[in-house]
Amino acid sequence: MEFSLLDRVSDAPGAALSTFIPLHDYSVFCALMQETLGRILAAGEEPAYVIADTESATCIIEAMGVLPEWVTMVVLQKGQAVEGLSDGDRVFLCFSPHGALTLAGRKGTTEEGERFSGGWSLKRRNTDAVLARLRQLDVVDEKTGRAALAVPESPDEEVSSLGLTLMAAHANAQAQQQASITQDKDDLFSVLAILKAISAKRRAHDILFVFVEHISKVVKSDRCSIVRIWGGDPLGHVMASHEDASVVDRTIELFKYPELHESMTTQKKIVVNDARNESNTETFATELRKANINSLVVIPIVLFDQHVGSLLLRAARVEGNFSPREISFFEIVAEAASNALERAQLFESIQVANERLERLAITDGLTGLYNHRHFRENLQQEFERASRYKLPLSCLIFDVDNFKTLNDTYGHLVGDKVLKEIATRTLKCVRKSDLVARYGGEEFVVIMPQTGPDGAAVEAERIRAIIDDTPFPEVPDEHPVSVSGGVSVLDHENMLNAEDLLRAADQALYEAKRSGKNRVVVASGKGKS
Repeated sequence: MEFSLLDRVSDAPGAALSTFIPLHDYSVFCALMQETLGRILAAGEEPAYVIADTESATCIIEAMGVLPEWVTMVVLQKGQAVEGLSDGDRVFLCFSPHGALTLAGRKGTTEEGERFSGGWSLKRRNTDAVLARLRQLDVVDEKTGRAALAVPESPDEEVSSLGLTLMAAHANAQAQQQASITQDKDDLFSVLAILKAISAKRRAHDILFVFVEHISKVVKSDRCSIVRIWGGDPLGHVMASHEDASVVDRTIELFKYPELHESMTTQKKIVVNDARNESNTETFATELRKANINSLVVIPIVLFDQHVGSLLLRAARVEGNFSPREISFFEIVAEAASNALERAQLFESIQVANERLERLAITDGLTGLYNHRHFRENLQQEFERASRYKLPLSCLIFDVDNFKTLNDTYGHLVGDKVLKEIATRTLKCVRKSDLVARYGGEEFVVIMPQTGPDGAAVEAERIRAIIDDTPFPEVPDEHPVSVSGGVSVLDHENMLNAEDLLRAADQALYEAKRSGKNRVVVASGKGKS
């Protein structure tokens, strides 16, 4: 940093500065200004003088309001030709019969960030030396007609008392600063813990729940949730709540939560610090009072994303307010969550796309059943498992009777509808452990693990009956739709591979066709019906 005003004063010829108490924090500089002025104002209506740079004067006015008439303030304007004062310098001189304070320092920027270096003193000669370094200012006491810049002598007890007060204020400000640094460190660790927790998750709901769960631990909240809103929808959806991990998509009526609508409309955070007395947010403060909520924060996380809608963080307390630090913490972690959600959304989109491609690769496009290739792979797996553990295994092949005639008479579109309806009815008849596939054309196949001949025959007959007994809307009653089926059961002694099981079912189907159709035949022996 460049030399401050104090350095230049102490280097001046004839300067006799006493030691200044060092300052390294601008917030302490401001605290000492306010403490001194407060002390002088409390002492009574005696002439007092303040000389300050523009920024320091602004700090005083913001903190203390308009000063009384008996306090004369001189503001050293930016650009004013004041000898020894540059843009970065901060200076505050305050003197009255009750004491004199000199505060001076310099704000600057280094590679490490903003820095402040300066000091303060109650010594009159230090105030005189700083005044001498500044050019003569035309400030005159209107009552006496004398120059106002003469620093009056103050009783020793007044100076000592002011000194003790400022030392206490200095120590208190530094303690608060240290506490703030400690709190900042704790908040940083909390943010890192949340980021670490959500980075390990891939599903959007898992991220959201971990997010609200951790937040509610760091910032005490009676209710903490993530709400999703689609544009124009009168309903909101609670996607995660720290109170209940099972909440995934709980519907709420938005008119009962006007603060959410307000945040959506303004695209800004909403803070209600005291719903019992707040008037500028009366539209939803009334609703909060009814719900026994005193303070509330709504922070937008994601706004108007076409894939996830708008996500908002909502935190509420029954008693007490949310502090500025807590609200800032909400905003920081909300920003972190938005990035994690974008990654989760991308991951889930890719996952869904992959699952869809995998599904397309193993299913029949018309009926939605598994296709021939997937059937073959599963038949081989079930055959090997049944052979290894000597388990029963059955296979059913059935096809639509007179399907070519049906197509020729009513057209292929009707034929396709019939095949789709047969697939739907078949799925209603089978067990979860069974696999149904379209074998090809009008042929279907069912693999029935751990099923012997009696169970396989019953299931096959159930499928045949539901197709035969229930009319098809697309086909007139005079042309009923029926199926014929062949069932084979694994013979561990004579069937050496899955093809033997399939061949036996196919031969049984042929027998069902030959013997009159609309029936099921169970194969016997080595694939012979």
